[in-house]
Amino acid sequence: MNTGDPAHQADDCQPLRQAVTRGEVKMEARVRGQYPGTPLGRGRLPGLRTIGYWDAVGPQSWGLPMHRNEGIEICYLLHGETVFATDRESVLLRPGDITITRPWQRHRLGDPAIRPCRMFWLILDVENRKDGQQWQFPKWIGPDPESRRELLRIFRASPRCHAVDEGRSLTPFLEDSCRRLADSGPLEAAHLADTVNHLLVAVARIIASEATDPGNDPHGFDPTVRGFFHGLEASVEIAAEPWTVAEMARACRVGPTYLNASCKEIFNATPSDQLCRTRLAHAARLLREDPQRPVTDIAFAVGFNSSQHFATRFRRQFGTTPGAFREPESSR
Repeated sequence: MNTGDPAHQADDCQPLRQAVTRGEVKMEARVRGQYPGTPLGRGRLPGLRTIGYWDAVGPQSWGLPMHRNEGIEICYLLHGETVFATDRESVLLRPGDITITRPWQRHRLGDPAIRPCRMFWLILDVENRKDGQQWQFPKWIGPDPESRRELLRIFRASPRCHAVDEGRSLTPFLEDSCRRLADSGPLEAAHLADTVNHLLVAVARIIASEATDPGNDPHGFDPTVRGFFHGLEASVEIAAEPWTVAEMARACRVGPTYLNASCKEIFNATPSDQLCRTRLAHAARLLREDPQRPVTDIAFAVGFNSSQHFATRFRRQFGTTPGAFREPESSR
């Protein structure tokens, strides 16, 4: 829907589109209109604007600044963390967190860049018009008009933009939905309709209840895990210590299995990969700050035992060699 009014122009997700082109993030989506992804067939699931997921692994240079969408948008964070904000609030999303934005409501994802995360999303047009016409879900939503009216009543009445799936009951279903997005077979429309209906009912149940207690941490992640890795980000010396997974687990006062699971949820990475990315981030800063310092010296200073391994991982993360990275852009 495009009204011609700049205040009601739907976003086209250009930063995400460009990040996919650069190889920063993997994405799979079914779309119509201006959104990036594989177009839905004509007449298939009318009102569905876009449904899909992105998998952002490692440092990201992009985010989705304040924008609007023409329908109800629901996002569900499967792994990692990132910032979500509206004009009134900002929240750090963690696995199991849900965002719900109304048609044309300003919101953004990133601070300003997206953090490593796996995000599932859905935008469904509810035919919201300036003449005040009531929202309408497409007829393939719900089994009957009464169900559609009740779903619309819940979404219209709730002022909430953030909710939590406390038991993460939706995670297995949405992970399976991500896998099914890669299948464009004859049952594609049925799979998509099933996903949309399941998600709408589950989110409506969550936002209609009063069970969520914002004073509790529904995720159950030990805060020392997050604090430990943020400490590595703050100190080159600590990050450079010869950490093993077992030693990191002991420092966090958890077991290795718990540490692996928590890192996947918090950072969308294993403990070893997150440590490596942190060391590479320190190296990138040192390369720019001290252009005369030998690359090998920097590699050892941030915790790598092999300059060759450092160069390989650096190129994988930043897309260039350490030597080329420190050169001014004007001289490249």
